[in-house]
Amino acid sequence: MKRRDLTPEKIILTYIALAEKMGLAQVTFPRLAEALAIKPPSLYNHFKNLTDLKVHTAIFLQEKLYEYLTTQLMGKSKEAALLAYGETYRTFSLKYQAVYELLNTIPSFNNEELLLAGRKNTVLLSQLLSSFGLSEEEILMESRGFRSLLHGYVSLSQLGYFQNTMLDADESFVAVLVQFVETITKKSENNVL
Repeated sequence: MKRRDLTPEKIILTYIALAEKMGLAQVTFPRLAEALAIKPPSLYNHFKNLTDLKVHTAIFLQEKLYEYLTTQLMGKSKEAALLAYGETYRTFSLKYQAVYELLNTIPSFNNEELLLAGRKNTVLLSQLLSSFGLSEEEILMESRGFRSLLHGYVSLSQLGYFQNTMLDADESFVAVLVQFVETITKKSENNVL
């Protein structure tokens, strides 16, 4: 690849592809440079180091997740929107399974751009929850619970859990998601009474 054809996005996409092939921890600047057919120092024109590349990959993932979510949530509200958020998050995490851990590194990188990109997804969820007429405290609590449910399910799946053939992992994910949404709906109805 010619240096002038090299862009941060091409590097990030190659980084993700290599992580899929060999595992995230195995991807180094020399291996990335080899995959791009460039010399390793050329990567430093775009990223300070591997940590900087991870930060920008996390930003890329947060922005992509926001695109996925807003597309899938179009025209949906309340229960349907919350279910779509959960299913879209899981689909996204499966697509980017090799780098999924970077999606949840916002606090550890202490990067303002990453914080803002991640906050857009959290705000989107909070807006969905506010449509249920919940208080600010309830929205915060339900948002934390919902995000924990999604991340926990995705993480445990990636670690090899949910192998019992008695219950399909996809079906159980949807069932747990539906239960969570039903709980919020009941809480919302009780607030109205």
